[in-house]
Amino acid sequence: MKKILVVDDEADILDTIIETLEVEFGESMSIQKAMNGLEALSKIENEDPYDLLVTDLNMPEMNGVELTEKVLFKNKSFPIIVFTGHGDFEEQQKLTDLGVRAMIKKPYVEDLIDEVSSILKV
Repeated sequence: MKKILVVDDEADILDTIIETLEVEFGESMSIQKAMNGLEALSKIENEDPYDLLVTDLNMPEMNGVELTEKVLFKNKSFPIIVFTGHGDFEEQQKLTDLGVRAMIKKPYVEDLIDEVSSILKV
């Protein structure tokens, strides 16, 4: 079973993403959630390994760029998908340079399903 961590500070968006993934992939995935980058980093460091991180770019406390830097510092091959409603090219370029697997612009449902399927081979 694949294990995914989804991170977003907006509860409605977080719930929508998780529901979408559960409907699409059913019981083949365990989908966990975090409300911010600090919580996500704690889960990644202290729980059984995750197969994929899906995170929002713009969050308080620790944004998606900072979270990505910290995760990839410890594991350069960790698959990460970042989504955003904003078009900040500089941040997007930095994430691409870091090794993020995909950048998805909101609305993102079909793109997210395609990327998760591709990365996890499901």
